[in-house]
Amino acid sequence: MEIIQNGIRLHSTLDNFFDEVFINSGTIHHTKQEKSKVNYLDWSFVPQYEDDAYMVRRDWRKLSQNEIKALTANEQRNYYNTIYVGDIPDELKTIFDALKFKECLRPDDVRECMKRDHDMTLKLSNTMQKYLNGFANEKPFHFHYIGANLPNIDMVAADTNVLPEGYGEEDKKCMGIHNDGAEPTTIHATYKSGNRFTINLGKETRYFLYANLSLTQAFNMLKKKIGISVLHVDLYNISKLFFRHFPEYPVIKIPQKPYQYYIAPTDHCFHDGSTEGMTALDVLMIYFGKFQE
Repeated sequence: MEIIQNGIRLHSTLDNFFDEVFINSGTIHHTKQEKSKVNYLDWSFVPQYEDDAYMVRRDWRKLSQNEIKALTANEQRNYYNTIYVGDIPDELKTIFDALKFKECLRPDDVRECMKRDHDMTLKLSNTMQKYLNGFANEKPFHFHYIGANLPNIDMVAADTNVLPEGYGEEDKKCMGIHNDGAEPTTIHATYKSGNRFTINLGKETRYFLYANLSLTQAFNMLKKKIGISVLHVDLYNISKLFFRHFPEYPVIKIPQKPYQYYIAPTDHCFHDGSTEGMTALDVLMIYFGKFQE
């Protein structure tokens, strides 16, 4: 199956960006594909997945010229129709180095980095505020999260709100490819929800995975194929319905190297993060807003 021509596109100022972007043949129910195993420090387990979770297939290949053309953003790019990838400035890299996020071994270590040097943390906050003003379209934005994922997990997102206090990493159930629901809304209004600015603070390359469809486009494909109505589709079931009926729709794999950012409308598209192949802790910082370049 080919990707659509008018979907969510990519924009980057990085040299030879599309040379390192890959595409596959779609998704598969998690029970039908062997999962990567976590072997890190004192953790040794195969991650669990939600019952209806879909994983990305591993048959990655380079993009064709037609696919690059379909994915390249144009002058009409904005905060909900484009994913942006780039490097953060040296000033921020120096601050992050001083806070020693790359030395974190466990997820709990990440917040300790912030607590250890109050003055540097304050400097980070002020510098991030100034830096993000350049992307914010004069719209409000806010800090959302700093945390970590274990290495070598195929699809990292998991709903920790459903877990009991004191849960362990092995207790998480990965969601598989999904759409976020940061703001309660309808499928046709998810473009209004804004996007996320995510920085890789770790020392290895992580990956952002996405299907280049807006939720509206995904809904229209479902409606055409199975005659489903908006009454039967919501933010919570659309990803499972879509990949059940369109498992052959390709997924895009974007490398996010240390101190690179991506900006993506994660309420408005199917996506996930991946630490497959990593051997060190995956550390990331996230802001919410309506960012664009």
